[in-house]
Parts: sequence; C-alpha cells; structure tokens
Amino acid sequence: MNAKLFSGVGLALALGACASMPQPNAALESARSAVRTAEADPNVNKYAALDLDRARKELSIAEEAQLHHRDALVDQPAYMATQNARLAQAHAAAKADDARVAAGQIERDQIMLAARTREAENAKASAANSRALATAALSQRDQAKEEASRANEEASRATEAASRAGEEAARANEEKARVQAELDALKATPTPRGLVMTLGDVLFDSGRSELKPGAGRKMDQLAQFLVEHPERRVQIDGFTDSVGTDAYNTDLSQRRADAVKSALVNRGVQPSRIGTEGYGKAYPVGSNSDSGGRQLNRRVEVVIGGDNGTAIAPRSGS
Repeated sequence: MNAKLFSGVGLALALGACASMPQPNAALESARSAVRTAEADPNVNKYAALDLDRARKELSIAEEAQLHHRDALVDQPAYMATQNARLAQAHAAAKADDARVAAGQIERDQIMLAARTREAENAKASAANSRALATAALSQRDQAKEEASRANEEASRATEAASRAGEEAARANEEKARVQAELDALKATPTPRGLVMTLGDVLFDSGRSELKPGAGRKMDQLAQFLVEHPERRVQIDGFTDSVGTDAYNTDLSQRRADAVKSALVNRGVQPSRIGTEGYGKAYPVGSNSDSGGRQLNRRVEVVIGGDNGTAIAPRSGS
C-alpha cells in the first residue's frame, strides 16, 4: 500500500516538473537559427546591420514571451525574426553583388584611364622631343653667344678685381705711410715688446709725479695716435735713478706711470687698454754714478702694442 502511494506521489511530481519547463517551439528555434546564420555572415554586418538589428529585437520579444509561458505571443515575433534575418541576408547579398560590380567597373575605368594617360604622356613626350629638336640649333647658337658674353663679363670682372686690388694696395701703403709718419712724430722705437716711446724726466719736476704743462703736446700726440688705433694696447713703465730708498723710488715711478695714464684717459683713451708698472731704479739705461746717466734713468717708457690687439709681453732681462 505504501509502495503504491510513494509511486503515485513521484509520478505526480514528475508530471508537475514537466509542466513547469518551457516546451520547445519550432518557430522560435527556426528564428534562433536564422539570426545565428545572419550574424555569421560578414556581409550582413557590413551591408544590412539595420535588418539584423530588427531580427534580434523580434527574437528577444519571442524568447521573453516563451520564458513567461505566454505561448500565444511567441510565434508572431519568432516569425518576424526569421523573416528579418533572411531579409538581412538577402539585402546583404544584393549589396555585396552591387559592390563587386562597382569595384569591377572602377577597376575597368582605372585601366582605361591608365591607358589613355599613357597615350597622352607618349604624345606629350613626342611633342616635347620634337620641340627639343626644333630648338636645338637655336640653343647652340644662343649658347655660343652666352659663352662669348660670359667671357667678356669675366674679363671685365678680372679687370675690376685688378683695379680694386691696386686701390687696396695703394690704400694699404697710404695707411702704412701714415702710421709710420705718426710713429716718427712720436719718436717710437721698435722693440720685441712693441713700439717704445721714452718720456724723459723733463716732463716732471724733481721728486714729483705731476706732469708739467709742457708735457701736454706730447700727451696730445700720443693720445691722438691711440684714439685713431683703438686695437692697440699700451703699457706704461716708470723708472727712477738710484738716489733715495728703494720703496721711495718704486712709489715715485709708479705714480709717474699712473700720471701718464691719467693724461691719456683724459684725452679719450679707454683705461682698459692701458697697463702701468713702477720699477723704481731697476732696468737703468745709463750709469747712476754721474748726473747725465741718472737723468737718462729717470724716465717713463710707453710701450705701444701691435695692431692685432694682443697683450704686451712683460719686461724681461736687465
């Protein structure tokens, strides 16, 4: 009795489970298959995306109806999904065929255009060759004229260059002569260090570093030369005789060198071009044992550098 009861209950449960599960629908399965087939077709995605989208929406409606056991509402959207999917494939195939035909036509047009282009280029090249042959004789004649003209121009330029070279040489000689005349007026002596102009102690009072009024003309000449030749540097060295202490003589020689520098600066010479040094009784040019020699030793030497602006070499030797 109990076995029969349990068997009856199990059968009832099985029948209930079967009743709750969605039953297969042929229209829905056909729609699913049609949509999958359309989705797998690359031409559909390229040419009929809207049709495919409509098929997907109809399929979604049919599946929603089946999921909620609204069987009466499944067939119509499933049918529409199938038709839209097939329509998408048909549209895609037609457009793909049209594209292939258009591509073929474009390729044929390109081939024909290339052929006509080659013909035009060949005709153009032939015409150009004819023009070139026609103008060759004229070109040769014109070339001969041009060569003759160039030769005349080159000869003219050579003459002008020779004339300019002569003028430059003349100007250089004039400048050299002018500079030499200025140096002669300054009584400057060439040395390895540069041109040396010696200012005797007659320009200073005994034991003093102030320039006498009579030194103005000599300072004017020197300043004018240096202003006209701004590339030249100047070194002013002061010296004394041996009378007095070494410290006194060194200080006096330095003050006299500085006095000459101040006179030049006041006359327009840039101070950065002028160096000074006081050597005291060092480097005598005469004997300190007599008055004549001592007078020669009491001096200021102005060393004028070269016209290349290089620094003046320091004094060396005795």
